[in-house]
Amino acid sequence: MKKTIFASVPSVLFGALIAIAPQTFAHACSGHTPFGACHYSQQIATGIGIVIAVLGIISFFVARQVRVGINIAVAVNSLLLLAVPTVLIGVCKGQMMHCRMVMLPTLIVLGVLALVCAIAAAWAESRAKTA
Repeated sequence: MKKTIFASVPSVLFGALIAIAPQTFAHACSGHTPFGACHYSQQIATGIGIVIAVLGIISFFVARQVRVGINIAVAVNSLLLLAVPTVLIGVCKGQMMHCRMVMLPTLIVLGVLALVCAIAAAWAESRAKTA
């Protein structure tokens, strides 16, 4: 049971943080008409966070081998989260814009933490002895 919690809770927590942060304190900068790249990065990051949280919730109810796969999926989604504001879509070009100063570092930190926890959980679950 401890390994289930270790493998599942970080995904739920980081998924919720990734989904909530861009909609609250780490939001995209306002004033763009039409919407800028930061708005789309914010929306996609929220969706990725929801997917990570749902995967974490599902991992409470499945077998150990499936949890390994779910944690790999969380790691891949975390990599996608890192790629969205940095490579794929990006944020505003202005150095003093809110999206560059708050949203970008927040998403990078949360993405790296979710990635590390998912890799550690997948490794721990794959090494666990069957009972």
